[in-house]
Amino acid sequence: MASRVVKGGPRLTEYLNASKAAEPIWGDVQKHVLDRAAQPSGRAQDVMHPSEMVKPDWCHLAAWYRLKLEAEPPDRKRTTFVRENIFQEGHQTHDKWQSWLVQMGRLAGDWHCLYCDAFFWLDTTPGCCHECGAPPSCLKYAEVPLNSTALRIGGKADGYDPEECALIEIKTLGLGSLRFERPDFLARYEVETDHGKVHDINRLWRDFRRPLPSAIRQTQLYMYLATHFEDLPCDRCVFFYDFKSTQETKCFTVQYDERFSEPLIEAAAAIVDCVAADTPPHCNLNGRAGCASCIEFKETT
Repeated sequence: MASRVVKGGPRLTEYLNASKAAEPIWGDVQKHVLDRAAQPSGRAQDVMHPSEMVKPDWCHLAAWYRLKLEAEPPDRKRTTFVRENIFQEGHQTHDKWQSWLVQMGRLAGDWHCLYCDAFFWLDTTPGCCHECGAPPSCLKYAEVPLNSTALRIGGKADGYDPEECALIEIKTLGLGSLRFERPDFLARYEVETDHGKVHDINRLWRDFRRPLPSAIRQTQLYMYLATHFEDLPCDRCVFFYDFKSTQETKCFTVQYDERFSEPLIEAAAAIVDCVAADTPPHCNLNGRAGCASCIEFKETT
């Protein structure tokens, strides 16, 4: 019998390292988090997500495979405990800001009843479930669905303030985010010390004056969907940024400009046409040779 080959990767390495942890409960927590990350996410796989579409490495061919197969990207399982920890911190930051806005009655969107599993839209904080009458303790804010059935695009904004006709996005900022998206900005604040290079986080935070580029692109696409497909009045997006290093917060406003989204909308329409014709598009990143994203799909089909 041929031996079974287990493909390695960051997740497998972390899982094996967790098994060797000196304190068993510490290793068990890491393995638990990695096991959960390996399960299906429950995220819709029959639509293109704005958070992926706005990335510079968004591959049209990989998007075509996902729509055809309704499958999660193969690289989703290649995660680490640190990455999952970062995601969880982001979720908790969302919960904090949304909870405050709910208490103020300033958050419109979908609400999910945990008792009867119903979803309903309301422009303010509900006093009970509109379907079964369950009390507010059974209700969870389910954010703002933004979809285009024709273009097979689906996503959710973090919030919507009907008084201001503004979407709300909640972000955390860490050195890792800047290292990935604005390395030139981060490099300005490197300081030599006896212990090597560190960053002057106070000056860095002082000079951080606009949302990261990917966040702007994503919210522009959200506003396009809200305006053209959801009949949701929206002329700007308000960002709340929490700085991880100091827990300080900044607020920014980005005005709606649909010119940002027009190339993405055109690309989405072309991909949907290719799905209907059962004809794969070329990889827009690396031509016929393909990029890492679409090659992985090819290898798993």
